Amino acid sequence: MDRSKILKGLFYSFISACAFASLAIFVRIGYDIGFSTKEMLFYRFLSASVFMAIFLLIKDKKTIKPTKNLIKKTIITGGILYTAQAFCFFSSVKYVSPSVTELLLYLYPAFVSLLAVFIFNESINMFKVSYILAILVGFVFIFNDALNSKLKLMGVVFGISAMVIYSIYLIVAQRFLNNENPLSFTFYTIVFAAISFAIIFHPNLKPISLKQLLIVISLGLISTVVAIGFLFASIEIIGSSLTSIFSSFEPVITIILSTFVLNMTMNIYQIIGAFFILLGVFMANLYHLRVSKT
Repeated sequence: MDRSKILKGLFYSFISACAFASLAIFVRIGYDIGFSTKEMLFYRFLSASVFMAIFLLIKDKKTIKPTKNLIKKTIITGGILYTAQAFCFFSSVKYVSPSVTELLLYLYPAFVSLLAVFIFNESINMFKVSYILAILVGFVFIFNDALNSKLKLMGVVFGISAMVIYSIYLIVAQRFLNNENPLSFTFYTIVFAAISFAIIFHPNLKPISLKQLLIVISLGLISTVVAIGFLFASIEIIGSSLTSIFSSFEPVITIILSTFVLNMTMNIYQIIGAFFILLGVFMANLYHLRVSKT
């Protein structure tokens, strides 16, 4: 592959990681300026649906037209799984720092690997065992900190729930994506998440301040459409395995943003936990890159 193409793909992957990493930051700011969980969830997916529809109409109008099969699949991924995952993720940020929530979400490589071994009878090897153990050791440090410090256990529980549901979502989405356009699939997943939140919460749309409007735009445009758009652009250029390597930087970026934007620091237990989780995630992505080349 041409070196300039690789660099371009990695750059796109890094932009995507930054955009995804900003989600927890925007959610925390949203709480600070008076948004409720249900308001942010509804506004995020509503604005994301609008922005992504505009993006797809410009890029390729064909991706907007759904099939019956696509609708059935995305009702499950968007209306049920992504709805539940997003609620748990946003709720976790309400109780603990964005860094902790993001790190808990990134337990998913270990959880998915364990599911694949016990449910789908996938083979296990020492490399898999190594990254699973590294991630689990990191989790032990963070969970221990929740039990023995001011870190609220409710936030950790919501964070773990978000990770478990996200892991299930990934497995289901991987199977559902066969013969489907990834952008169409993502768009209708977002649309049905917005519909689901509208039905569940019956949001009372009231006037919002300029700061709140900026958060709504940021949640929908930056943390959703830009994140997904650059992710697919990177995958198209360098493939999903290589893209996933740079995606490993997402929790690191969240930690950096939490420190400089929100002035939130991590204690020694959280730092050690973060190190092991990030090490495990990087090893997991490196493993899948190696496997894809064989």
